[in-house]
Amino acid sequence: MKRLATVPVILCGMAFCCTPDCVTAAVKEPKPRVVVADRPNTIDFPAARARYVRFVIRSSVDGNPCLDELEVYGPSGAQNLALATAGARASASSCLSGYPIHQVAHLNDGRYGNDHSWIAAGNGEEWAQVELPVAADVSRVIFSRDRNGQYRDRLPAFVEIRLSTDGQKWTTVGELRTTAAPVPFPDPPTWDALERYAFDCEQRTWDRIPQDDPLSPARAGRPYWAELAQLDALGRVVRQFGDLVERLAGKGLDVKAERAELARFVRRHAANEAEEPLLLDARRAKRRLFFRDPALSPLQRILFVKRHPYTPSHNYSDILDSAFKPGGGVCILNIPLHDGRLDPASARLETLFDATHGIARDAVADFDAGRVYFAYRPSDRGEANAYWHVMAMNADGSGLRQLTDGPFHDYYPCPLPDGGLGFISTRCRSRFLCWRPQAFVLFRMEADGSRITPLSHANLSEWAPTVMSDGRILWTRSEYLDKGADFGHTLWAIRPDGAHPSLLYGNDTRNCYINAHEVPGTGELCCTLFSHGGDLNGPVGLVDVSHGPFRAGAITNITPDAPPHYHMDWAQKECFRDPVPISRDHILVSHAPAERFGLYVIDRFGNRELLAIDPAIASMCPTPLRAVPRPPKLSGVEVAAADVTQGQFVVADVYQGLGSAVKPGSVKYIRVCQEVRAELERLPDGRYRNDHEPFQDFYAAPTHKVTGPYGWPSFVAKASLGLAPVEADGSASFFAPAGKVLYFEALDANLNELQRMRSVVQLQAGEQRGCIGCHEHRATAPPVKPSLASRRVPSRLEVPSWGAEPFSYEKVVQPVWNARCVSCHDSSDRRKLDLTGTLDADRIPASFRTLITQGWVHYFDFTWGQEHHKAEPLTFGTVKSRLWTVLDAGHHGVTLDRDEMHRVKCWVDLNCPLWPDYLYRPTRPTVAEASAAR
Repeated sequence: MKRLATVPVILCGMAFCCTPDCVTAAVKEPKPRVVVADRPNTIDFPAARARYVRFVIRSSVDGNPCLDELEVYGPSGAQNLALATAGARASASSCLSGYPIHQVAHLNDGRYGNDHSWIAAGNGEEWAQVELPVAADVSRVIFSRDRNGQYRDRLPAFVEIRLSTDGQKWTTVGELRTTAAPVPFPDPPTWDALERYAFDCEQRTWDRIPQDDPLSPARAGRPYWAELAQLDALGRVVRQFGDLVERLAGKGLDVKAERAELARFVRRHAANEAEEPLLLDARRAKRRLFFRDPALSPLQRILFVKRHPYTPSHNYSDILDSAFKPGGGVCILNIPLHDGRLDPASARLETLFDATHGIARDAVADFDAGRVYFAYRPSDRGEANAYWHVMAMNADGSGLRQLTDGPFHDYYPCPLPDGGLGFISTRCRSRFLCWRPQAFVLFRMEADGSRITPLSHANLSEWAPTVMSDGRILWTRSEYLDKGADFGHTLWAIRPDGAHPSLLYGNDTRNCYINAHEVPGTGELCCTLFSHGGDLNGPVGLVDVSHGPFRAGAITNITPDAPPHYHMDWAQKECFRDPVPISRDHILVSHAPAERFGLYVIDRFGNRELLAIDPAIASMCPTPLRAVPRPPKLSGVEVAAADVTQGQFVVADVYQGLGSAVKPGSVKYIRVCQEVRAELERLPDGRYRNDHEPFQDFYAAPTHKVTGPYGWPSFVAKASLGLAPVEADGSASFFAPAGKVLYFEALDANLNELQRMRSVVQLQAGEQRGCIGCHEHRATAPPVKPSLASRRVPSRLEVPSWGAEPFSYEKVVQPVWNARCVSCHDSSDRRKLDLTGTLDADRIPASFRTLITQGWVHYFDFTWGQEHHKAEPLTFGTVKSRLWTVLDAGHHGVTLDRDEMHRVKCWVDLNCPLWPDYLYRPTRPTVAEASAAR
């Protein structure tokens, strides 16, 4: 059983212990509990007669309090007495105006979730109340914030239950004072007070580790973490202190004094000494010992930026809708060593670049620690002309130079082993397809800003490049190929010339991954586990990539008191970001113990220590400022194709990984498909359009207008670039266009799709890439015998009859219906099977609407929030479409020729896109305009 210690509260720099003796009034203070947003929270009390039940919210966290349901039960617990359908009436002290989904009536409508909730108009003391139809005995109140699990903010933190028989005289019968109540920031912020603040915040979050998250110590199969999480605050500190003594003794440090100190803590605890002073003494002793570790020597000089948090709506929208508040700069924290121990209390701050009139971000030094690169966004040029640009200066702040310019956002500089500089940029001139803003992808340039070249040809945004020990670039890319948007932010590696991008980790897992670095001396990556919504905050995870790129069990959350957030939910406080390993065990991070981000060092054993925190502005993006070995310079692409606009793919055996459902010899073709970019509109002043609201009207299919039993079809424009033959042994060798986002489909002799890639691939000009099979295990060995395809010249793609261009349903598929179907299936069809090309008021062809809404074709659901899964062969697309079941059975003698069959099957297996582009839907041709054009 987890034993909870008393909770210290800091008020005006003085510490008080919240024990029962300190509580005013007659109500004994309960032990702190956790209020959870997505499950019922129960308050029990002795049965009492009441007609009015009032839920008083004394304080809340993360905004005005919200309830999706307020339930009242009697001693039997059999019936919710508060339901409106039972005659109960809800009322409240106030209600947030202007939101139909947030109304007082939702308090007792029996419906859960944010869309049926009440939000108070203020965030002070508020109340919600249920009046029963008649007085009854009541003994339990249950409440929740969002039982659908989408939102976790607006939590009641301190609540009381009051009962009345007449609505005039009230009796308090129960309360819940949760550990969600925030720890106030010290005033004045002396170093002792800041240390105590950090300790108290740490204790608060550890005391409410969620039990239901897949990475929680209770569920993740991590015995050490599960044991640590079950200890109370003092037990945890003593356990970590003892483990730390042994680790440092193993490094040759003299820890006799610390062993004796540890023994005294155990004796004091056995003597029932007051727990709160004992806990503070033990915590300070552990901190002193922690900073003796010689592995922490890189922390003597820390490069970082001061800036205000962005708070964007999405993880990829910080260039669109952040709170662009100027201030801060590029800084160095100098931490001295005193008697072999780091002394953060005596640290000295240097400012290399003053960002008072803008925002600095992403500071990083080159391998020699002689140059510093960062991005800067001025605030004095007006919002429309304020772009991030990469800057360079000497490590002492001299020699400042701007490296990039133009109507583009350039940031995340990354020094490369060959002397160049990688960076992230909107120079791809494309829109992020899930929502409204511009996309940004990986580029490189020379150290002086010349020869800017794209390394990635992705259609969606990318983040945070860093160089691995083997010379490759490690970075995060988002890709949603025929799958939900919320979890497609994964870790990839690429050579500095843009060759051979490959997935390292993340597909088919429930987390997103950002700011990854290699952990020295291990096969692990360290990263932040973030979510689709908001900024790049979350817990710090260690990923053992030896498990392969898909296994969720490869992740260990080493900050389990900061649980991951999912979908559009995101952490703005009590979270971590920007982790940089400095040794096998230690990681430099930016951490918000409550609301403010400071600099911390953590380790893989659950220890964390404050280095610096500024009351006025966040400290982020820390890295040790020290010289490090330069990784090897990788050689360039060897041109394998005569046509430098092409590259070459080689597949050894397509059947490797397809499983028993796909019989050897059945795969005859590989279809090479393209995800088409949404090009940005160039504005008259030379800038590029940066916002696309209403964004669904810019999709390649009107998913807000047409949906069906399989969900949304593709809102991404696609193209079939052609077919490549597959040899009898499953091998293939073919040329494909360079500089495009590609993926493959395995087809049988009748052009039915058997399996599909749901991740992307690309080629640089002249690049040759090979794979063993299709969805094979990464550890699979290639065949020893040369394949049939390797003995011949690579194939040129067999371009479809309609051309290797973005697929237009109206141009490619509608002619088939016109020739074969519309004589029977038009607007007069009594079964509503209208296969004509007639455009409705939404500019949508009747046949497209019919086939999608009535479920005649099968496709992967593009709806946001779909959790990723691997689709087994022959479980989707054409082979699961009712349309082909009917046609293959012989439909009134209708037989499609091979080209017609190819057109329709290709459309289905491209996931049913409608338009070949991203034109604004309301400006597409109307019915009259389309008729006039014909």
